Amino acid sequence: MESVWRESFEIKSYNVDFQQNIKPAALMQFFQEVASSHAAALGAGYDALMARDLFWALSRLKVDIIRMPHWGETILIETWPHGYEGLLFRRDFIIYDQNQEIIVHGVSGWLLVAAQTLRPQRPSQLGIALPNNKGRKSLTHFPERIKVQTKQVAFRKTVAYNEIDQNLHVNNTRYLDWATDCFQLKHYQHHILLDFSLEFLAETHWGDEIELRVGSTEMKSEIEALEISSGTVLFKAILTWK
Repeated sequence: MESVWRESFEIKSYNVDFQQNIKPAALMQFFQEVASSHAAALGAGYDALMARDLFWALSRLKVDIIRMPHWGETILIETWPHGYEGLLFRRDFIIYDQNQEIIVHGVSGWLLVAAQTLRPQRPSQLGIALPNNKGRKSLTHFPERIKVQTKQVAFRKTVAYNEIDQNLHVNNTRYLDWATDCFQLKHYQHHILLDFSLEFLAETHWGDEIELRVGSTEMKSEIEALEISSGTVLFKAILTWK
């Protein structure tokens, strides 16, 4: 059993923005890729859980950025489980550059969900002893629930083909795409993303009408997305800039 999983990635042109830095959602995709690989190696991957009508759902994510990886770089991502926070399984991440310097820290919280009822299950229902990695943390604090104050409508959109995953839901990395789409070119020319936190609250489906709302100071942006017809809050996010 590998208590810590390590996987390398080369940053491709389709992973980066106009400044040749990896897009936040692409970074999140790498995190989910290594988490999925490690879970499978531990006997708790997608296929193993679906055979028992269970699946993993990402609930919270906090990422601190020293610097973003650039186009053409090869990065090493480490990930490991670290016990529980209530019903949430904690999983940590660290990204190293080619000089073995740490450039990104991340912490996530995952729910074990029953596929038929969509209800969170107690950790004991996993039925597998995961490595605890006691004392090994990427960030000291586990991400708390997010409170936001949003007043301005950034944009509205209809969910379509490119945002739908194999389960006919919007993949949660797309939520981060929506959050970062709330800002204009000038903002990105004058600000650097320092950290971001997300809390995922509800599923989104093909054809849903979505509204993104923002409340911002110069260096902190609070965001929430709502499904317009029901008013359901889909996710909340806080982005900090310098």
